[in-house]
Amino acid sequence: MTQSGQILKTLIITFFMFAAIPAALFAQNEIERERISLQGLQEFGFSANIEGSRTIAGDPNLTPGLIRQDAVRQLREANLRFVPDDEVRSSADIPFLYMHINAMELENGLVPFSIQLRLYQPVKLVLNRDLQTSASTWEHGVVGIVSLDMLTLINEAASDLVTNFINDYDVYNRR
Repeated sequence: MTQSGQILKTLIITFFMFAAIPAALFAQNEIERERISLQGLQEFGFSANIEGSRTIAGDPNLTPGLIRQDAVRQLREANLRFVPDDEVRSSADIPFLYMHINAMELENGLVPFSIQLRLYQPVKLVLNRDLQTSASTWEHGVVGIVSLDMLTLINEAASDLVTNFINDYDVYNRR
């Protein structure tokens, strides 16, 4: 390689390094903002939703009720205040965790899935005359694939996401 080619290569690599650093910092900043949004959180509700084929949605080991029951157990064991559904529905001021599980059955018996756990909190939209609504301020997700006989692994992945929430909560509320 000629000297001018080497210089050009060095300049291109340097340019991409400096272009990538702000993007990486921005991503880290967003994660930190999500975690900071947990600060001062006193209580919250929880709801779960499973979207999938009849085989998946009809499996007795993978139901929104079971997912919810395990999540509420984890939250209570972590001494976090859980708000019952009727209270959450009656007030737009109560934060809530929402878990959405999406799974589909493939012809070969495999089940790809995704799970999103989001925390919704009341917010004011400053640019829209302080309109009060709720918005997702924290989220974690996971994707995976299991066989039909191993659907309970989806429950475990869901449980791990609740653990992630509790860990992030602890960082900003129990110092």
